[in-house]
Amino acid sequence: MPSNPPIRLSGPLGWAIAGVAAAAVFAAGALTARAFFDGGGDAPPAAGGASPGISAPFPARTPFGRPAIPAAAGSPGIGGAGGEDAASSKLGYGMPYQCQAPLPASALGISAVDLEAAGIQPRVPRDGFELIAVSLAAVADCDDQGQPTGTPRPMLSTSWRHTATGLEAYLSQVASSEPLAPVLRSDGAVFAALGYHFSIYVNSYPVRPYDTAKPYPSGPDPRAPEVLRELISKVAPGFDQQCFWTVTDADWSALAAFSVGDPRPAIPSGLALSEVHITAFREPAAGCDTSVKPTEGFGLYAYWNSDQGDIFGVSVTGLPAGADASFPGYIDQYSASWASRGLQFSVWYGGKDGSGSADVIRAVAKALDPSFSDACFVRQRTLTEADIQRLGFRAPVPPAGYTVTRSASFAMDIDPGCQRPQGFAASYSLSWTLEKGADVIDVAIYASPGASASGEFFGWISDYGIGWVTADGTSYNVNAYSKGINPAVSRDDLIAVAKSLDPALDIEKLEKQPGGGAVPPRPAPDAPDKGN
Repeated sequence: MPSNPPIRLSGPLGWAIAGVAAAAVFAAGALTARAFFDGGGDAPPAAGGASPGISAPFPARTPFGRPAIPAAAGSPGIGGAGGEDAASSKLGYGMPYQCQAPLPASALGISAVDLEAAGIQPRVPRDGFELIAVSLAAVADCDDQGQPTGTPRPMLSTSWRHTATGLEAYLSQVASSEPLAPVLRSDGAVFAALGYHFSIYVNSYPVRPYDTAKPYPSGPDPRAPEVLRELISKVAPGFDQQCFWTVTDADWSALAAFSVGDPRPAIPSGLALSEVHITAFREPAAGCDTSVKPTEGFGLYAYWNSDQGDIFGVSVTGLPAGADASFPGYIDQYSASWASRGLQFSVWYGGKDGSGSADVIRAVAKALDPSFSDACFVRQRTLTEADIQRLGFRAPVPPAGYTVTRSASFAMDIDPGCQRPQGFAASYSLSWTLEKGADVIDVAIYASPGASASGEFFGWISDYGIGWVTADGTSYNVNAYSKGINPAVSRDDLIAVAKSLDPALDIEKLEKQPGGGAVPPRPAPDAPDKGN
């Protein structure tokens, strides 16, 4: 099992906290730079051709003698970039969460980006590394709406190739005087020095074209840790590398230091431990400042199973500084997920026959986290027929010869009386299976009435299904297949089922497709309904 990755809180969608890559990810379309520095030394050598959209030569200096990044029309790498990673508030493994903020307009000149005007002095290696990419942005604290607030802080991200080994390294520096626990991993580090927060990651695998004929190595390059230490010494020569908290493999006894309990006594009988991976920290050398203690980097992953196919798993992951852990947890009889004391907890359980147990989930959760309480968690509950009618949904009317062989209807909501976080909206998932001999029609409805919607209708129709989304955001899918000689099911039957769900559906407004949307996987016929 690899080291525990950092976790990024994603907000209300699913109210689950998802993992993201530990590496420092730089903006898409980042610039390839040929000259970057001012004063005291030669510019680093080029490490490849210019990026698309950059046609002018890269000047060594601006007219004012300041460090410069050339600006060119059509270059997406200046000042941040598109894509999910560019919008991410995570600056790097172990770095605080921030929101992207505006850069000063004066930072962008006619032929170059002015780093001094942006408020940043590059702290980068002057020798032994080739500069291959640059990205400039600004970040700030986030308000409760996820928008930047307070004074923006410039952030410079650079990508380098180590000349002796060919390994690539990624360096990010953000102007900040806030304390930051220095953490060292085998492939990366975060620390504060010289008025900046630094995040460094060394890719221990070579970066090669997809179609290269050269065989790819079977394991990481053992020189990567030394490249990392060399880069740290060049970026911040005065930083004492003995003062890092070092992420290291640990055992069950390490949990107590983070107030995490041993879950093993609460695991159901008949399950055997099949995998466990625990990481913790080795303390800095004597005399180092240890007033700021890290959490991100601590982790527990353990997995149990039985000969009968039952499984049980737990994980605990340290959250980065500044991560918003105010969203409620989630629980059902198969899993629980919640944040507490700077840690993200998850427990999951499943029997071979599809069974689960909320009581067992709670017992293990309490063993892991003595403060655990699911009183105001998001819960899944089964909808009754009365609930379905009250919410305005319609069950499908089976065409002639069809019968309903399976149905499952759930709500995801917070109990009445509990505080509802801003942006939270209850959601509803309903599904049915209709069968007539070899013909099968799967029906699904998903709605979240309190969530934002586009206000527009769109949909499609094919020989194998119909799918549409109404103006209020309710999604409908009617998909069909046949186990007989003819794989298609009568289109008239599909339309009849669709109209029974949504009498206002105008078939003429659906886009005609030869295939159609993806058919969701069909549950095992004898699987029990999943609900609390």
